[in-house]
Amino acid sequence: MLTQMSRKWLVAGGGISGLSAAQSLQASGRDYLLLERCPAVGGLTRTTQVEDFCFDYTGHFLHLRRYPSPSQIPYAHLNDEDWETVERKSYFFAGGRLIDAPIQYHLGELPDELRKECEASYNARPAAGGGSDGFREFIVSGFGQAVADKFLIPQNEKTMATPLSRLSIGAVKRFFPPPDEQRIRAGFANKALEVAEYNSKFWYPKRGGIDVLTRGLAQGLKSVATNEEIVAIDLDKRTVTTSAGRSIAWERMLPSVPLKALCKMTGDPQLSAAANQLSHSSTISFNFGVRGKLPAALKDAHWVYVPDRAIPFYRFGCYSNISPAMASNGYNAVYVEVGVPGEDIDRTDIVSKIQPQVVDALEKLGWVKSDDIVCTVAHIIRCAYVHHTPERDQLVQEILARLNAADVHPIGRYGLWDYVGMEDSISSALTTVEALAG
Repeated sequence: MLTQMSRKWLVAGGGISGLSAAQSLQASGRDYLLLERCPAVGGLTRTTQVEDFCFDYTGHFLHLRRYPSPSQIPYAHLNDEDWETVERKSYFFAGGRLIDAPIQYHLGELPDELRKECEASYNARPAAGGGSDGFREFIVSGFGQAVADKFLIPQNEKTMATPLSRLSIGAVKRFFPPPDEQRIRAGFANKALEVAEYNSKFWYPKRGGIDVLTRGLAQGLKSVATNEEIVAIDLDKRTVTTSAGRSIAWERMLPSVPLKALCKMTGDPQLSAAANQLSHSSTISFNFGVRGKLPAALKDAHWVYVPDRAIPFYRFGCYSNISPAMASNGYNAVYVEVGVPGEDIDRTDIVSKIQPQVVDALEKLGWVKSDDIVCTVAHIIRCAYVHHTPERDQLVQEILARLNAADVHPIGRYGLWDYVGMEDSISSALTTVEALAG
């Protein structure tokens, strides 16, 4: 027998967008309930502490455009004194060495023969356009076949866990350094131009990992139910059934759960059919507590892109190079990210199969010795990067129209099936509440 209840506003998902929506509703005196399936709120913006090590769910760094500093983020209860501004130090592992990122603007750092090959290929690149809006074609026409084949295509295919021929240039948006000829040629000449980029500077907590943001957004919320998952949604009756045996009616629902999963919860044949055409990658993040110093080449590296297909991970990062408090003195907290097709992530042996390959690769690279690993934590991000296929925009538009008609208004990165940063996820929640609450 289901327990019946109702709320004017139902927030589904306790990540940063769901928490922001709940804060806005509570501040205006609205009747709301936030449901979170996990034991704690935070979604992917959480930090796991194991002994003296802190590990985020891969690198989560706060890039701000709308707000001057963390303390200005609405409802986040943050103090700027607890955060520091960090100048990005990121690299590309190419030609057997670390090259400054973005690699397309620092190609002069490559070994000479490889640089010459890339420059000749760039000079012979095909013209842009030609009626194609594919991501792969965008890379080839923008940077030349050699740079595309050796670095940019494998890097992005490892990250997205899908062929780039499936993706449109909508996959890049502001996050992908564009084919700026002046900067590319300056890079070939080893005279890289310094230009501010999307993530050239970011904010990060001095202590405690990115969970500091989550704790701030959760502070003071009075109507939150954790360990309660939505298992079914009836759009006609406007009710959800939860794992706790409750049937909850809503007037307006704000879900931040992945749009693909949300559609399938409804049992609506039209929504399910549309959702089946949406795809995404998954990411396995292997976090390691490491004894001793990292090699000199990595002493200041925040993260390193790894395009080599023979190496299982697409990125290596070091939390403790960003915030020394993420590990105790004499140790480092590092992570690697492995991209996996979304349909493969539920294989029972996938983590145990990949982890030895990761450790072996780190050892061969000389970045981490297996004997120095004192702690390992694996985080599985089931929905990591949504795939911007040519069909994505139309599908999402149709899905949202159907959901909105039942007063279901998705929010956040995964609710809107997009690739956006943390600030954008928070903003989407606040603007949606503002628009609906009037």
